[in-house]
Amino acid sequence: MHPFLLYAGRFALLVLTFSSYAHPKDLDTSMIGPTIAFELRSDFLVVVNGEVEGLAGLKFIVDTGSTHTVIDRKIANKLRLPRHPGKVSTFDRDTPAEWADINDLRAGPIRASSASVMVMRLAEYSELAKNVDGIIGLDLLSRGKKLTIDYERRALSFELGKNGAGENLPAGAFAVPIVVQGLRMHLLVDTGCQGMLLYRNRLRNRLPSLSIVGESRTGVIGRLGATQVNLPGVKIGGLEKMATVLLIDGPKHGDLLGVDGYLGPASLHAKRIEFDFATRTLRWVLEP
Repeated sequence: MHPFLLYAGRFALLVLTFSSYAHPKDLDTSMIGPTIAFELRSDFLVVVNGEVEGLAGLKFIVDTGSTHTVIDRKIANKLRLPRHPGKVSTFDRDTPAEWADINDLRAGPIRASSASVMVMRLAEYSELAKNVDGIIGLDLLSRGKKLTIDYERRALSFELGKNGAGENLPAGAFAVPIVVQGLRMHLLVDTGCQGMLLYRNRLRNRLPSLSIVGESRTGVIGRLGATQVNLPGVKIGGLEKMATVLLIDGPKHGDLLGVDGYLGPASLHAKRIEFDFATRTLRWVLEP
């Protein structure tokens, strides 16, 4: 089964906050701020060139579903970065993690002069992360005012400024409402997610009569069991369709502030999407 999301980024979902969202027509059609080209891998992952502590030629995934920025252990070793122990809260337990402090990270207009980053072997968590050197998460992205991803032009724009959320929004999350067979749910818009992922336990508890078309397929994401199903009656942005979704069990400890799963921009049929950290607003332009 083809994986729907980069699991490594999901390690960092400790705290989530809702934003407002805007109708697609409200998005300014001009690109804002310095713009760089990006590589689109597996038809959904946004990968940009960057550097850490002067070490150039690195590849970073830009992931709005990851609270923390991550660098691969091989890069931390090459830079001889001092590590200190810590932990992250995963779906059902606290997991030990290594952390390092860096003085300079650059990826086009995305820059951080001081940051604490997670250190891990990315390839251990996803086949999709084998050939990347890190993940840029919301801790760095939210220091700016706006992030715009133009999938049509393969261009990323990042507007700097003092009005960004920064430390006031360490887990700045953007969620949109969808309807599944009459049930209203909220999904985090996640550039590290290929399609649609729902928390199985929340869906079943709130919709015992859930209708599934065809056969289900089982698989594994990291160490989590997952089921791929076809759900009729899924409405996103007013359009109802049959959707192929991935179901996993949600966190057993703590609540993600009502978030019921994740939604990749492709599921919005977005050719361009804007994350406004200053106003906590999500805007997008639909494909023709």
